[in-house]
Amino acid sequence: MTLKPMTVRKCGSVKNTFLPPGASPLSTMARPQHRNPDPRLPPAPSLLRRMTCGVCMGVADAVPGVSGGTIALILGVYRHLIAHLAAVVDIAAQPWLRGPWLQLPTLLRFLVPLLLPLLIALWLTTRLLVGVVPDVQGLDVEQGNALLRENAGWLIAPHTAPLILGFFFGLVAASLTVPWRARHNPTVSPRHIILVILGAVAAMSLTLMPASSGSVHPLALALAGAAAIAVMLLPGISGSLLLLVLGMYQPISDALHRGDVGQMTAVAIGVGLGVALVIPLLRRLLQRAHDATMATLTGLMAGSLLALWPWKQHYLPQQVESWGPMYPILPHGSWLWVGVAAALGAGIMVLVRLLAPPPQHGEA
Repeated sequence: MTLKPMTVRKCGSVKNTFLPPGASPLSTMARPQHRNPDPRLPPAPSLLRRMTCGVCMGVADAVPGVSGGTIALILGVYRHLIAHLAAVVDIAAQPWLRGPWLQLPTLLRFLVPLLLPLLIALWLTTRLLVGVVPDVQGLDVEQGNALLRENAGWLIAPHTAPLILGFFFGLVAASLTVPWRARHNPTVSPRHIILVILGAVAAMSLTLMPASSGSVHPLALALAGAAAIAVMLLPGISGSLLLLVLGMYQPISDALHRGDVGQMTAVAIGVGLGVALVIPLLRRLLQRAHDATMATLTGLMAGSLLALWPWKQHYLPQQVESWGPMYPILPHGSWLWVGVAAALGAGIMVLVRLLAPPPQHGEA
């Protein structure tokens, strides 16, 4: 192809370039890159990376003990997610200002490819792992487990639940170094060690709280949604686990499974309120106390391993008085296959970190 020389004036200088016949300088200009709401952040993750992260977060959020925030942190999307959500909250808080609204399309171009796959994956995973749990009130543990084995989802049935939990146990255990290594200052300080311990104790305390009986009143659903999203945004604290403690995991899972628009609307309103309250605080912590926040998140992730311990007295996400709490117990049964599942989860985590692009300074 014959190229014709063309002179382009740029900033008072003359530069000779070669363009294909019929082409214009405007057609060859690079598209503007996505602008981060926080200029201190590294370049935004790619579209494929955001979509993959959304799917993984949706799967994780369906499992009590796993936090979608943990997955976002592992895949290097967490700080971008918080910054973009905080920018949307800022716009909603000042609806009378025209300037911030002009940024909304840019923010949505980042958030929609992340949040839409998250919601779809959450719905599909909940149907697969939980399903419709049969009524076991009045049955002992052995009779109830026999019924659950035939009718419940993989996360509830006693023969498959240890494998699912084992997989996520290995994945989270292999990712404990991610927030710790994301600190700006690699020096180990006593303050950071104390924050790790406090974070671990907080996560384990949530795990050991007995489940309560939840109400399906719209106000209760909204409050549960607000509380769940508040902790889902924190790596290491599982929103599903908090719903389990509040007795709301099963009612919300059933509503999601049935497609109950009224109940899910109440939950969505609570989620919106939770985001508006928590996101500005998280942004402030990441900007002003980044290393302390990362140390605390390391502890929260470590403490969440107790909730993911594969062997429990039972796996039913609702209160049955004769069954007792869903506490961890010593390994039993097919522990070898559980170990294989944990190794698979850890291996996937290691592979993800190896294939991920090198993190920028302080990226998390």
